[in-house]
Amino acid sequence: MRKPEKSGAVTAAFDRGRAKYFHGRKQILRDFNELVERAEEADGGATFLIQGAPGAGKTALLYECEQRAEKRGWEAVDISSAALWEPNELQRALESKRKFDLDGGSAGVSFLGVVHAKIAGRMRPPTVKSLLQEGDAPLLLKLDEAQILGKKDMIPAGKWHTAVDVLQSIHNGDLKRPVILIAAGLGSTTQAFRALGISRFAESARVELGALGKDTERTVLRDWLTEEGKATGDTTAWIDAISQESHGWPQHILAYVKPALNQLAANKGAMTADGLAAVLDAGRAGRTTYYEGRVEDFDEEHLQSFAKALVDVPPGGSTTRSAILAPLTEEYGAEEAKNLFRGALYCGMLHKQAGRYAVPIPSMHGWLVSNYGRIQVKGGSDRPLGQIRDMGGRDLGW
Repeated sequence: MRKPEKSGAVTAAFDRGRAKYFHGRKQILRDFNELVERAEEADGGATFLIQGAPGAGKTALLYECEQRAEKRGWEAVDISSAALWEPNELQRALESKRKFDLDGGSAGVSFLGVVHAKIAGRMRPPTVKSLLQEGDAPLLLKLDEAQILGKKDMIPAGKWHTAVDVLQSIHNGDLKRPVILIAAGLGSTTQAFRALGISRFAESARVELGALGKDTERTVLRDWLTEEGKATGDTTAWIDAISQESHGWPQHILAYVKPALNQLAANKGAMTADGLAAVLDAGRAGRTTYYEGRVEDFDEEHLQSFAKALVDVPPGGSTTRSAILAPLTEEYGAEEAKNLFRGALYCGMLHKQAGRYAVPIPSMHGWLVSNYGRIQVKGGSDRPLGQIRDMGGRDLGW
């Protein structure tokens, strides 16, 4: 019988899941290891939050943290957000990892997967907290796409207090065993946790995940080209060209890696100039597809308003909430403008950091402005802002 794949294995999606060639993020992993050690020493718990834009490598980092915890004897379990308030959901996540043994006998598991503990001579269904308290090994709960906790009506009204109680019990180490929740999500995730009563994190336990460093990016590219693509000869030219366009962004790196592997396979590992040109064209198309996917919930007119707000902000720069809301409010009114702004945060088109807002990927900022930042010029036609200079002679193009 074929064994089920281990949690965190490479997924069918080329750019999701565990990174086949993982490098960098060393300080983050050291911080996570220290948190694990402190939880063991205190027999307590904590929350470790990884926040970043789509494609920053959050899921891959979750897997690396899981591997390090398991080497120390921790039990690692992937959970859905509902597992924080629904015992059935948590039990489904735990049941493949744990066998319950209560009062000298095994606990019965119902058809729905709910464990019933025999307490004081009667059957009583468990709570989320009681499930978390069972077991001997330290427990690591992995929650991906954690920004969903902030989605309106995501938590049923009758379960709100349960979710708050469970999160705070984990965060404050009140479960009488080491339990860590490691959560990864987009830029609105911190706000979602704050609304659920988690406003302060342990030192180095909240991560803003950005691009890879240049050396790390080049190492990842080299591994893909040589180990996976079996490239022959010097890979420097290909790595130089790809890294100029991938900007250290893991998702972008993979957008170029996939066509690179196809070219190397077709040319038996030879790195030709024509092959590189094809790789760069395909990688750019992959980046565009990625950007379009991030903004697909918005109409063109919405994107034009966002671009108008961002045209004077350089890629990688940030601006204020009011500056972004101004053109949205002018076009759609205050209430709809707030909804659009929240939607941009939720999908990762905007990211909040240090009280300001930015398109988290500089190249996506340029794409948004160059494609949707159009203004009316004399004669009734419109032109890209990138073709127009302001009165000071500054080129507004990217």
